[in-house]
Amino acid sequence: MKLSKELLIRESGHTGFRVEIVEKVWHLMNVLEGINAHPFLQERLVLKGGTALNLFVFDLPRLSVDINLNYIGMPDREGMMSERPLIEKALEAVFQRENLTIHRIPTKHAGGKWQLKYQGVLGNQGNLEVDLNFMFRIPLWDI
Repeated sequence: MKLSKELLIRESGHTGFRVEIVEKVWHLMNVLEGINAHPFLQERLVLKGGTALNLFVFDLPRLSVDINLNYIGMPDREGMMSERPLIEKALEAVFQRENLTIHRIPTKHAGGKWQLKYQGVLGNQGNLEVDLNFMFRIPLWDI
């Protein structure tokens, strides 16, 4: 679906959220769909945190919507370290396909952290943050 000013205004009216927040969630969902569709990433990353719970489990909309991911590909450190550059490269490819401006912050972060910018349909600049954690590699429950 192509994003338009009219669509955002209509959805804003239905949800009660500002147009900018609706647009941010639209971009967030596109990034998540891109990650889920990526053959290398889909079995190695899981969504965690407040966005995961509030958007997909409890239906509790909230204004803070960013992407927090856990890497679950390899339980051992050596395996994780070998896949880490591939994961980061694949994530950045997903971000680029979504026409997002990518800014890695900071470059020496223990995990991965990106600030993604987009030009909003109302002329404003929006942003998303993506945090990737490589420390908690073994989920407690089935995915």
